[in-house]
Amino acid sequence: MAHVPQMYSLYELYFAAALKRAAVAERASGDTIGMRQFYIDREFDRFPLHHGVVRPLPGGRAEISHDWLAGVGEATVDSAYRMLRYSGARTTYLVDVRRLAAPPDVQAVASRWEATEARGGGSRALSVRDTVRARIGGAAFTVDYGRPLARGRVLLGEVVPYGRVWRTGANAATQLTTSAPITLAGMRMPAGTYTLWTMPRAGGVELIVNRQTGQWGTGYNPAHDLGRAPMSVGTPAAPADRFTIAIDAADGRRGTLAMAWGTFRWTAPIEVR
Repeated sequence: MAHVPQMYSLYELYFAAALKRAAVAERASGDTIGMRQFYIDREFDRFPLHHGVVRPLPGGRAEISHDWLAGVGEATVDSAYRMLRYSGARTTYLVDVRRLAAPPDVQAVASRWEATEARGGGSRALSVRDTVRARIGGAAFTVDYGRPLARGRVLLGEVVPYGRVWRTGANAATQLTTSAPITLAGMRMPAGTYTLWTMPRAGGVELIVNRQTGQWGTGYNPAHDLGRAPMSVGTPAAPADRFTIAIDAADGRRGTLAMAWGTFRWTAPIEVR
């Protein structure tokens, strides 16, 4: 399957191909059908095939998850595998797509969109890129990361699935640069730039420090891991609608890396060596 994430006419082909395979194999509802996807706009020698999984459900429904999508999308199809509706409510792409029986009144849609933008002060990125700068003693830190909005969604277990490596933000991988050697969550890190990832689980979360940098947030390669360590789990004083990373100094040698979104707050100690 080609990787064209926002073209839902092609999403229909994803589901149709998988559901036809399931029917031929006489798989039961709830079984999964694995697929591979390629990037039609990128060099094949640099970007390997990615994975997609479709799971048929009762009532003409099916779920899809894949490497570049955070969360699980759900579609409803008819007996000819035509997609009638798609919901991204449990994914990074919060969309609600419906099949129309007749062409829409595009001018009316455009007018409503224009009015909504005018009320909100114009269009804006939903996952803005931000940079955190901090110091602990003589060490300077920079964190470059994407900041998705919660937008009323269930985060842990849905938008951020359990048991899967999360890019810990949005879009490009989250990068941490330290000017001095440090210990982060017990992991010894020489001065330099790293990418930060997390592995959420129902009972906690692991912080992953990776030596590879500059990749997209779906390009995690465990072969480059510096290490993994558990983070402390807590609750922020107030729910954070926009994902936030902070580095707070406690004294001239010690501080805390903190990540907060919705109702979760994860922390890890930092010590400058």
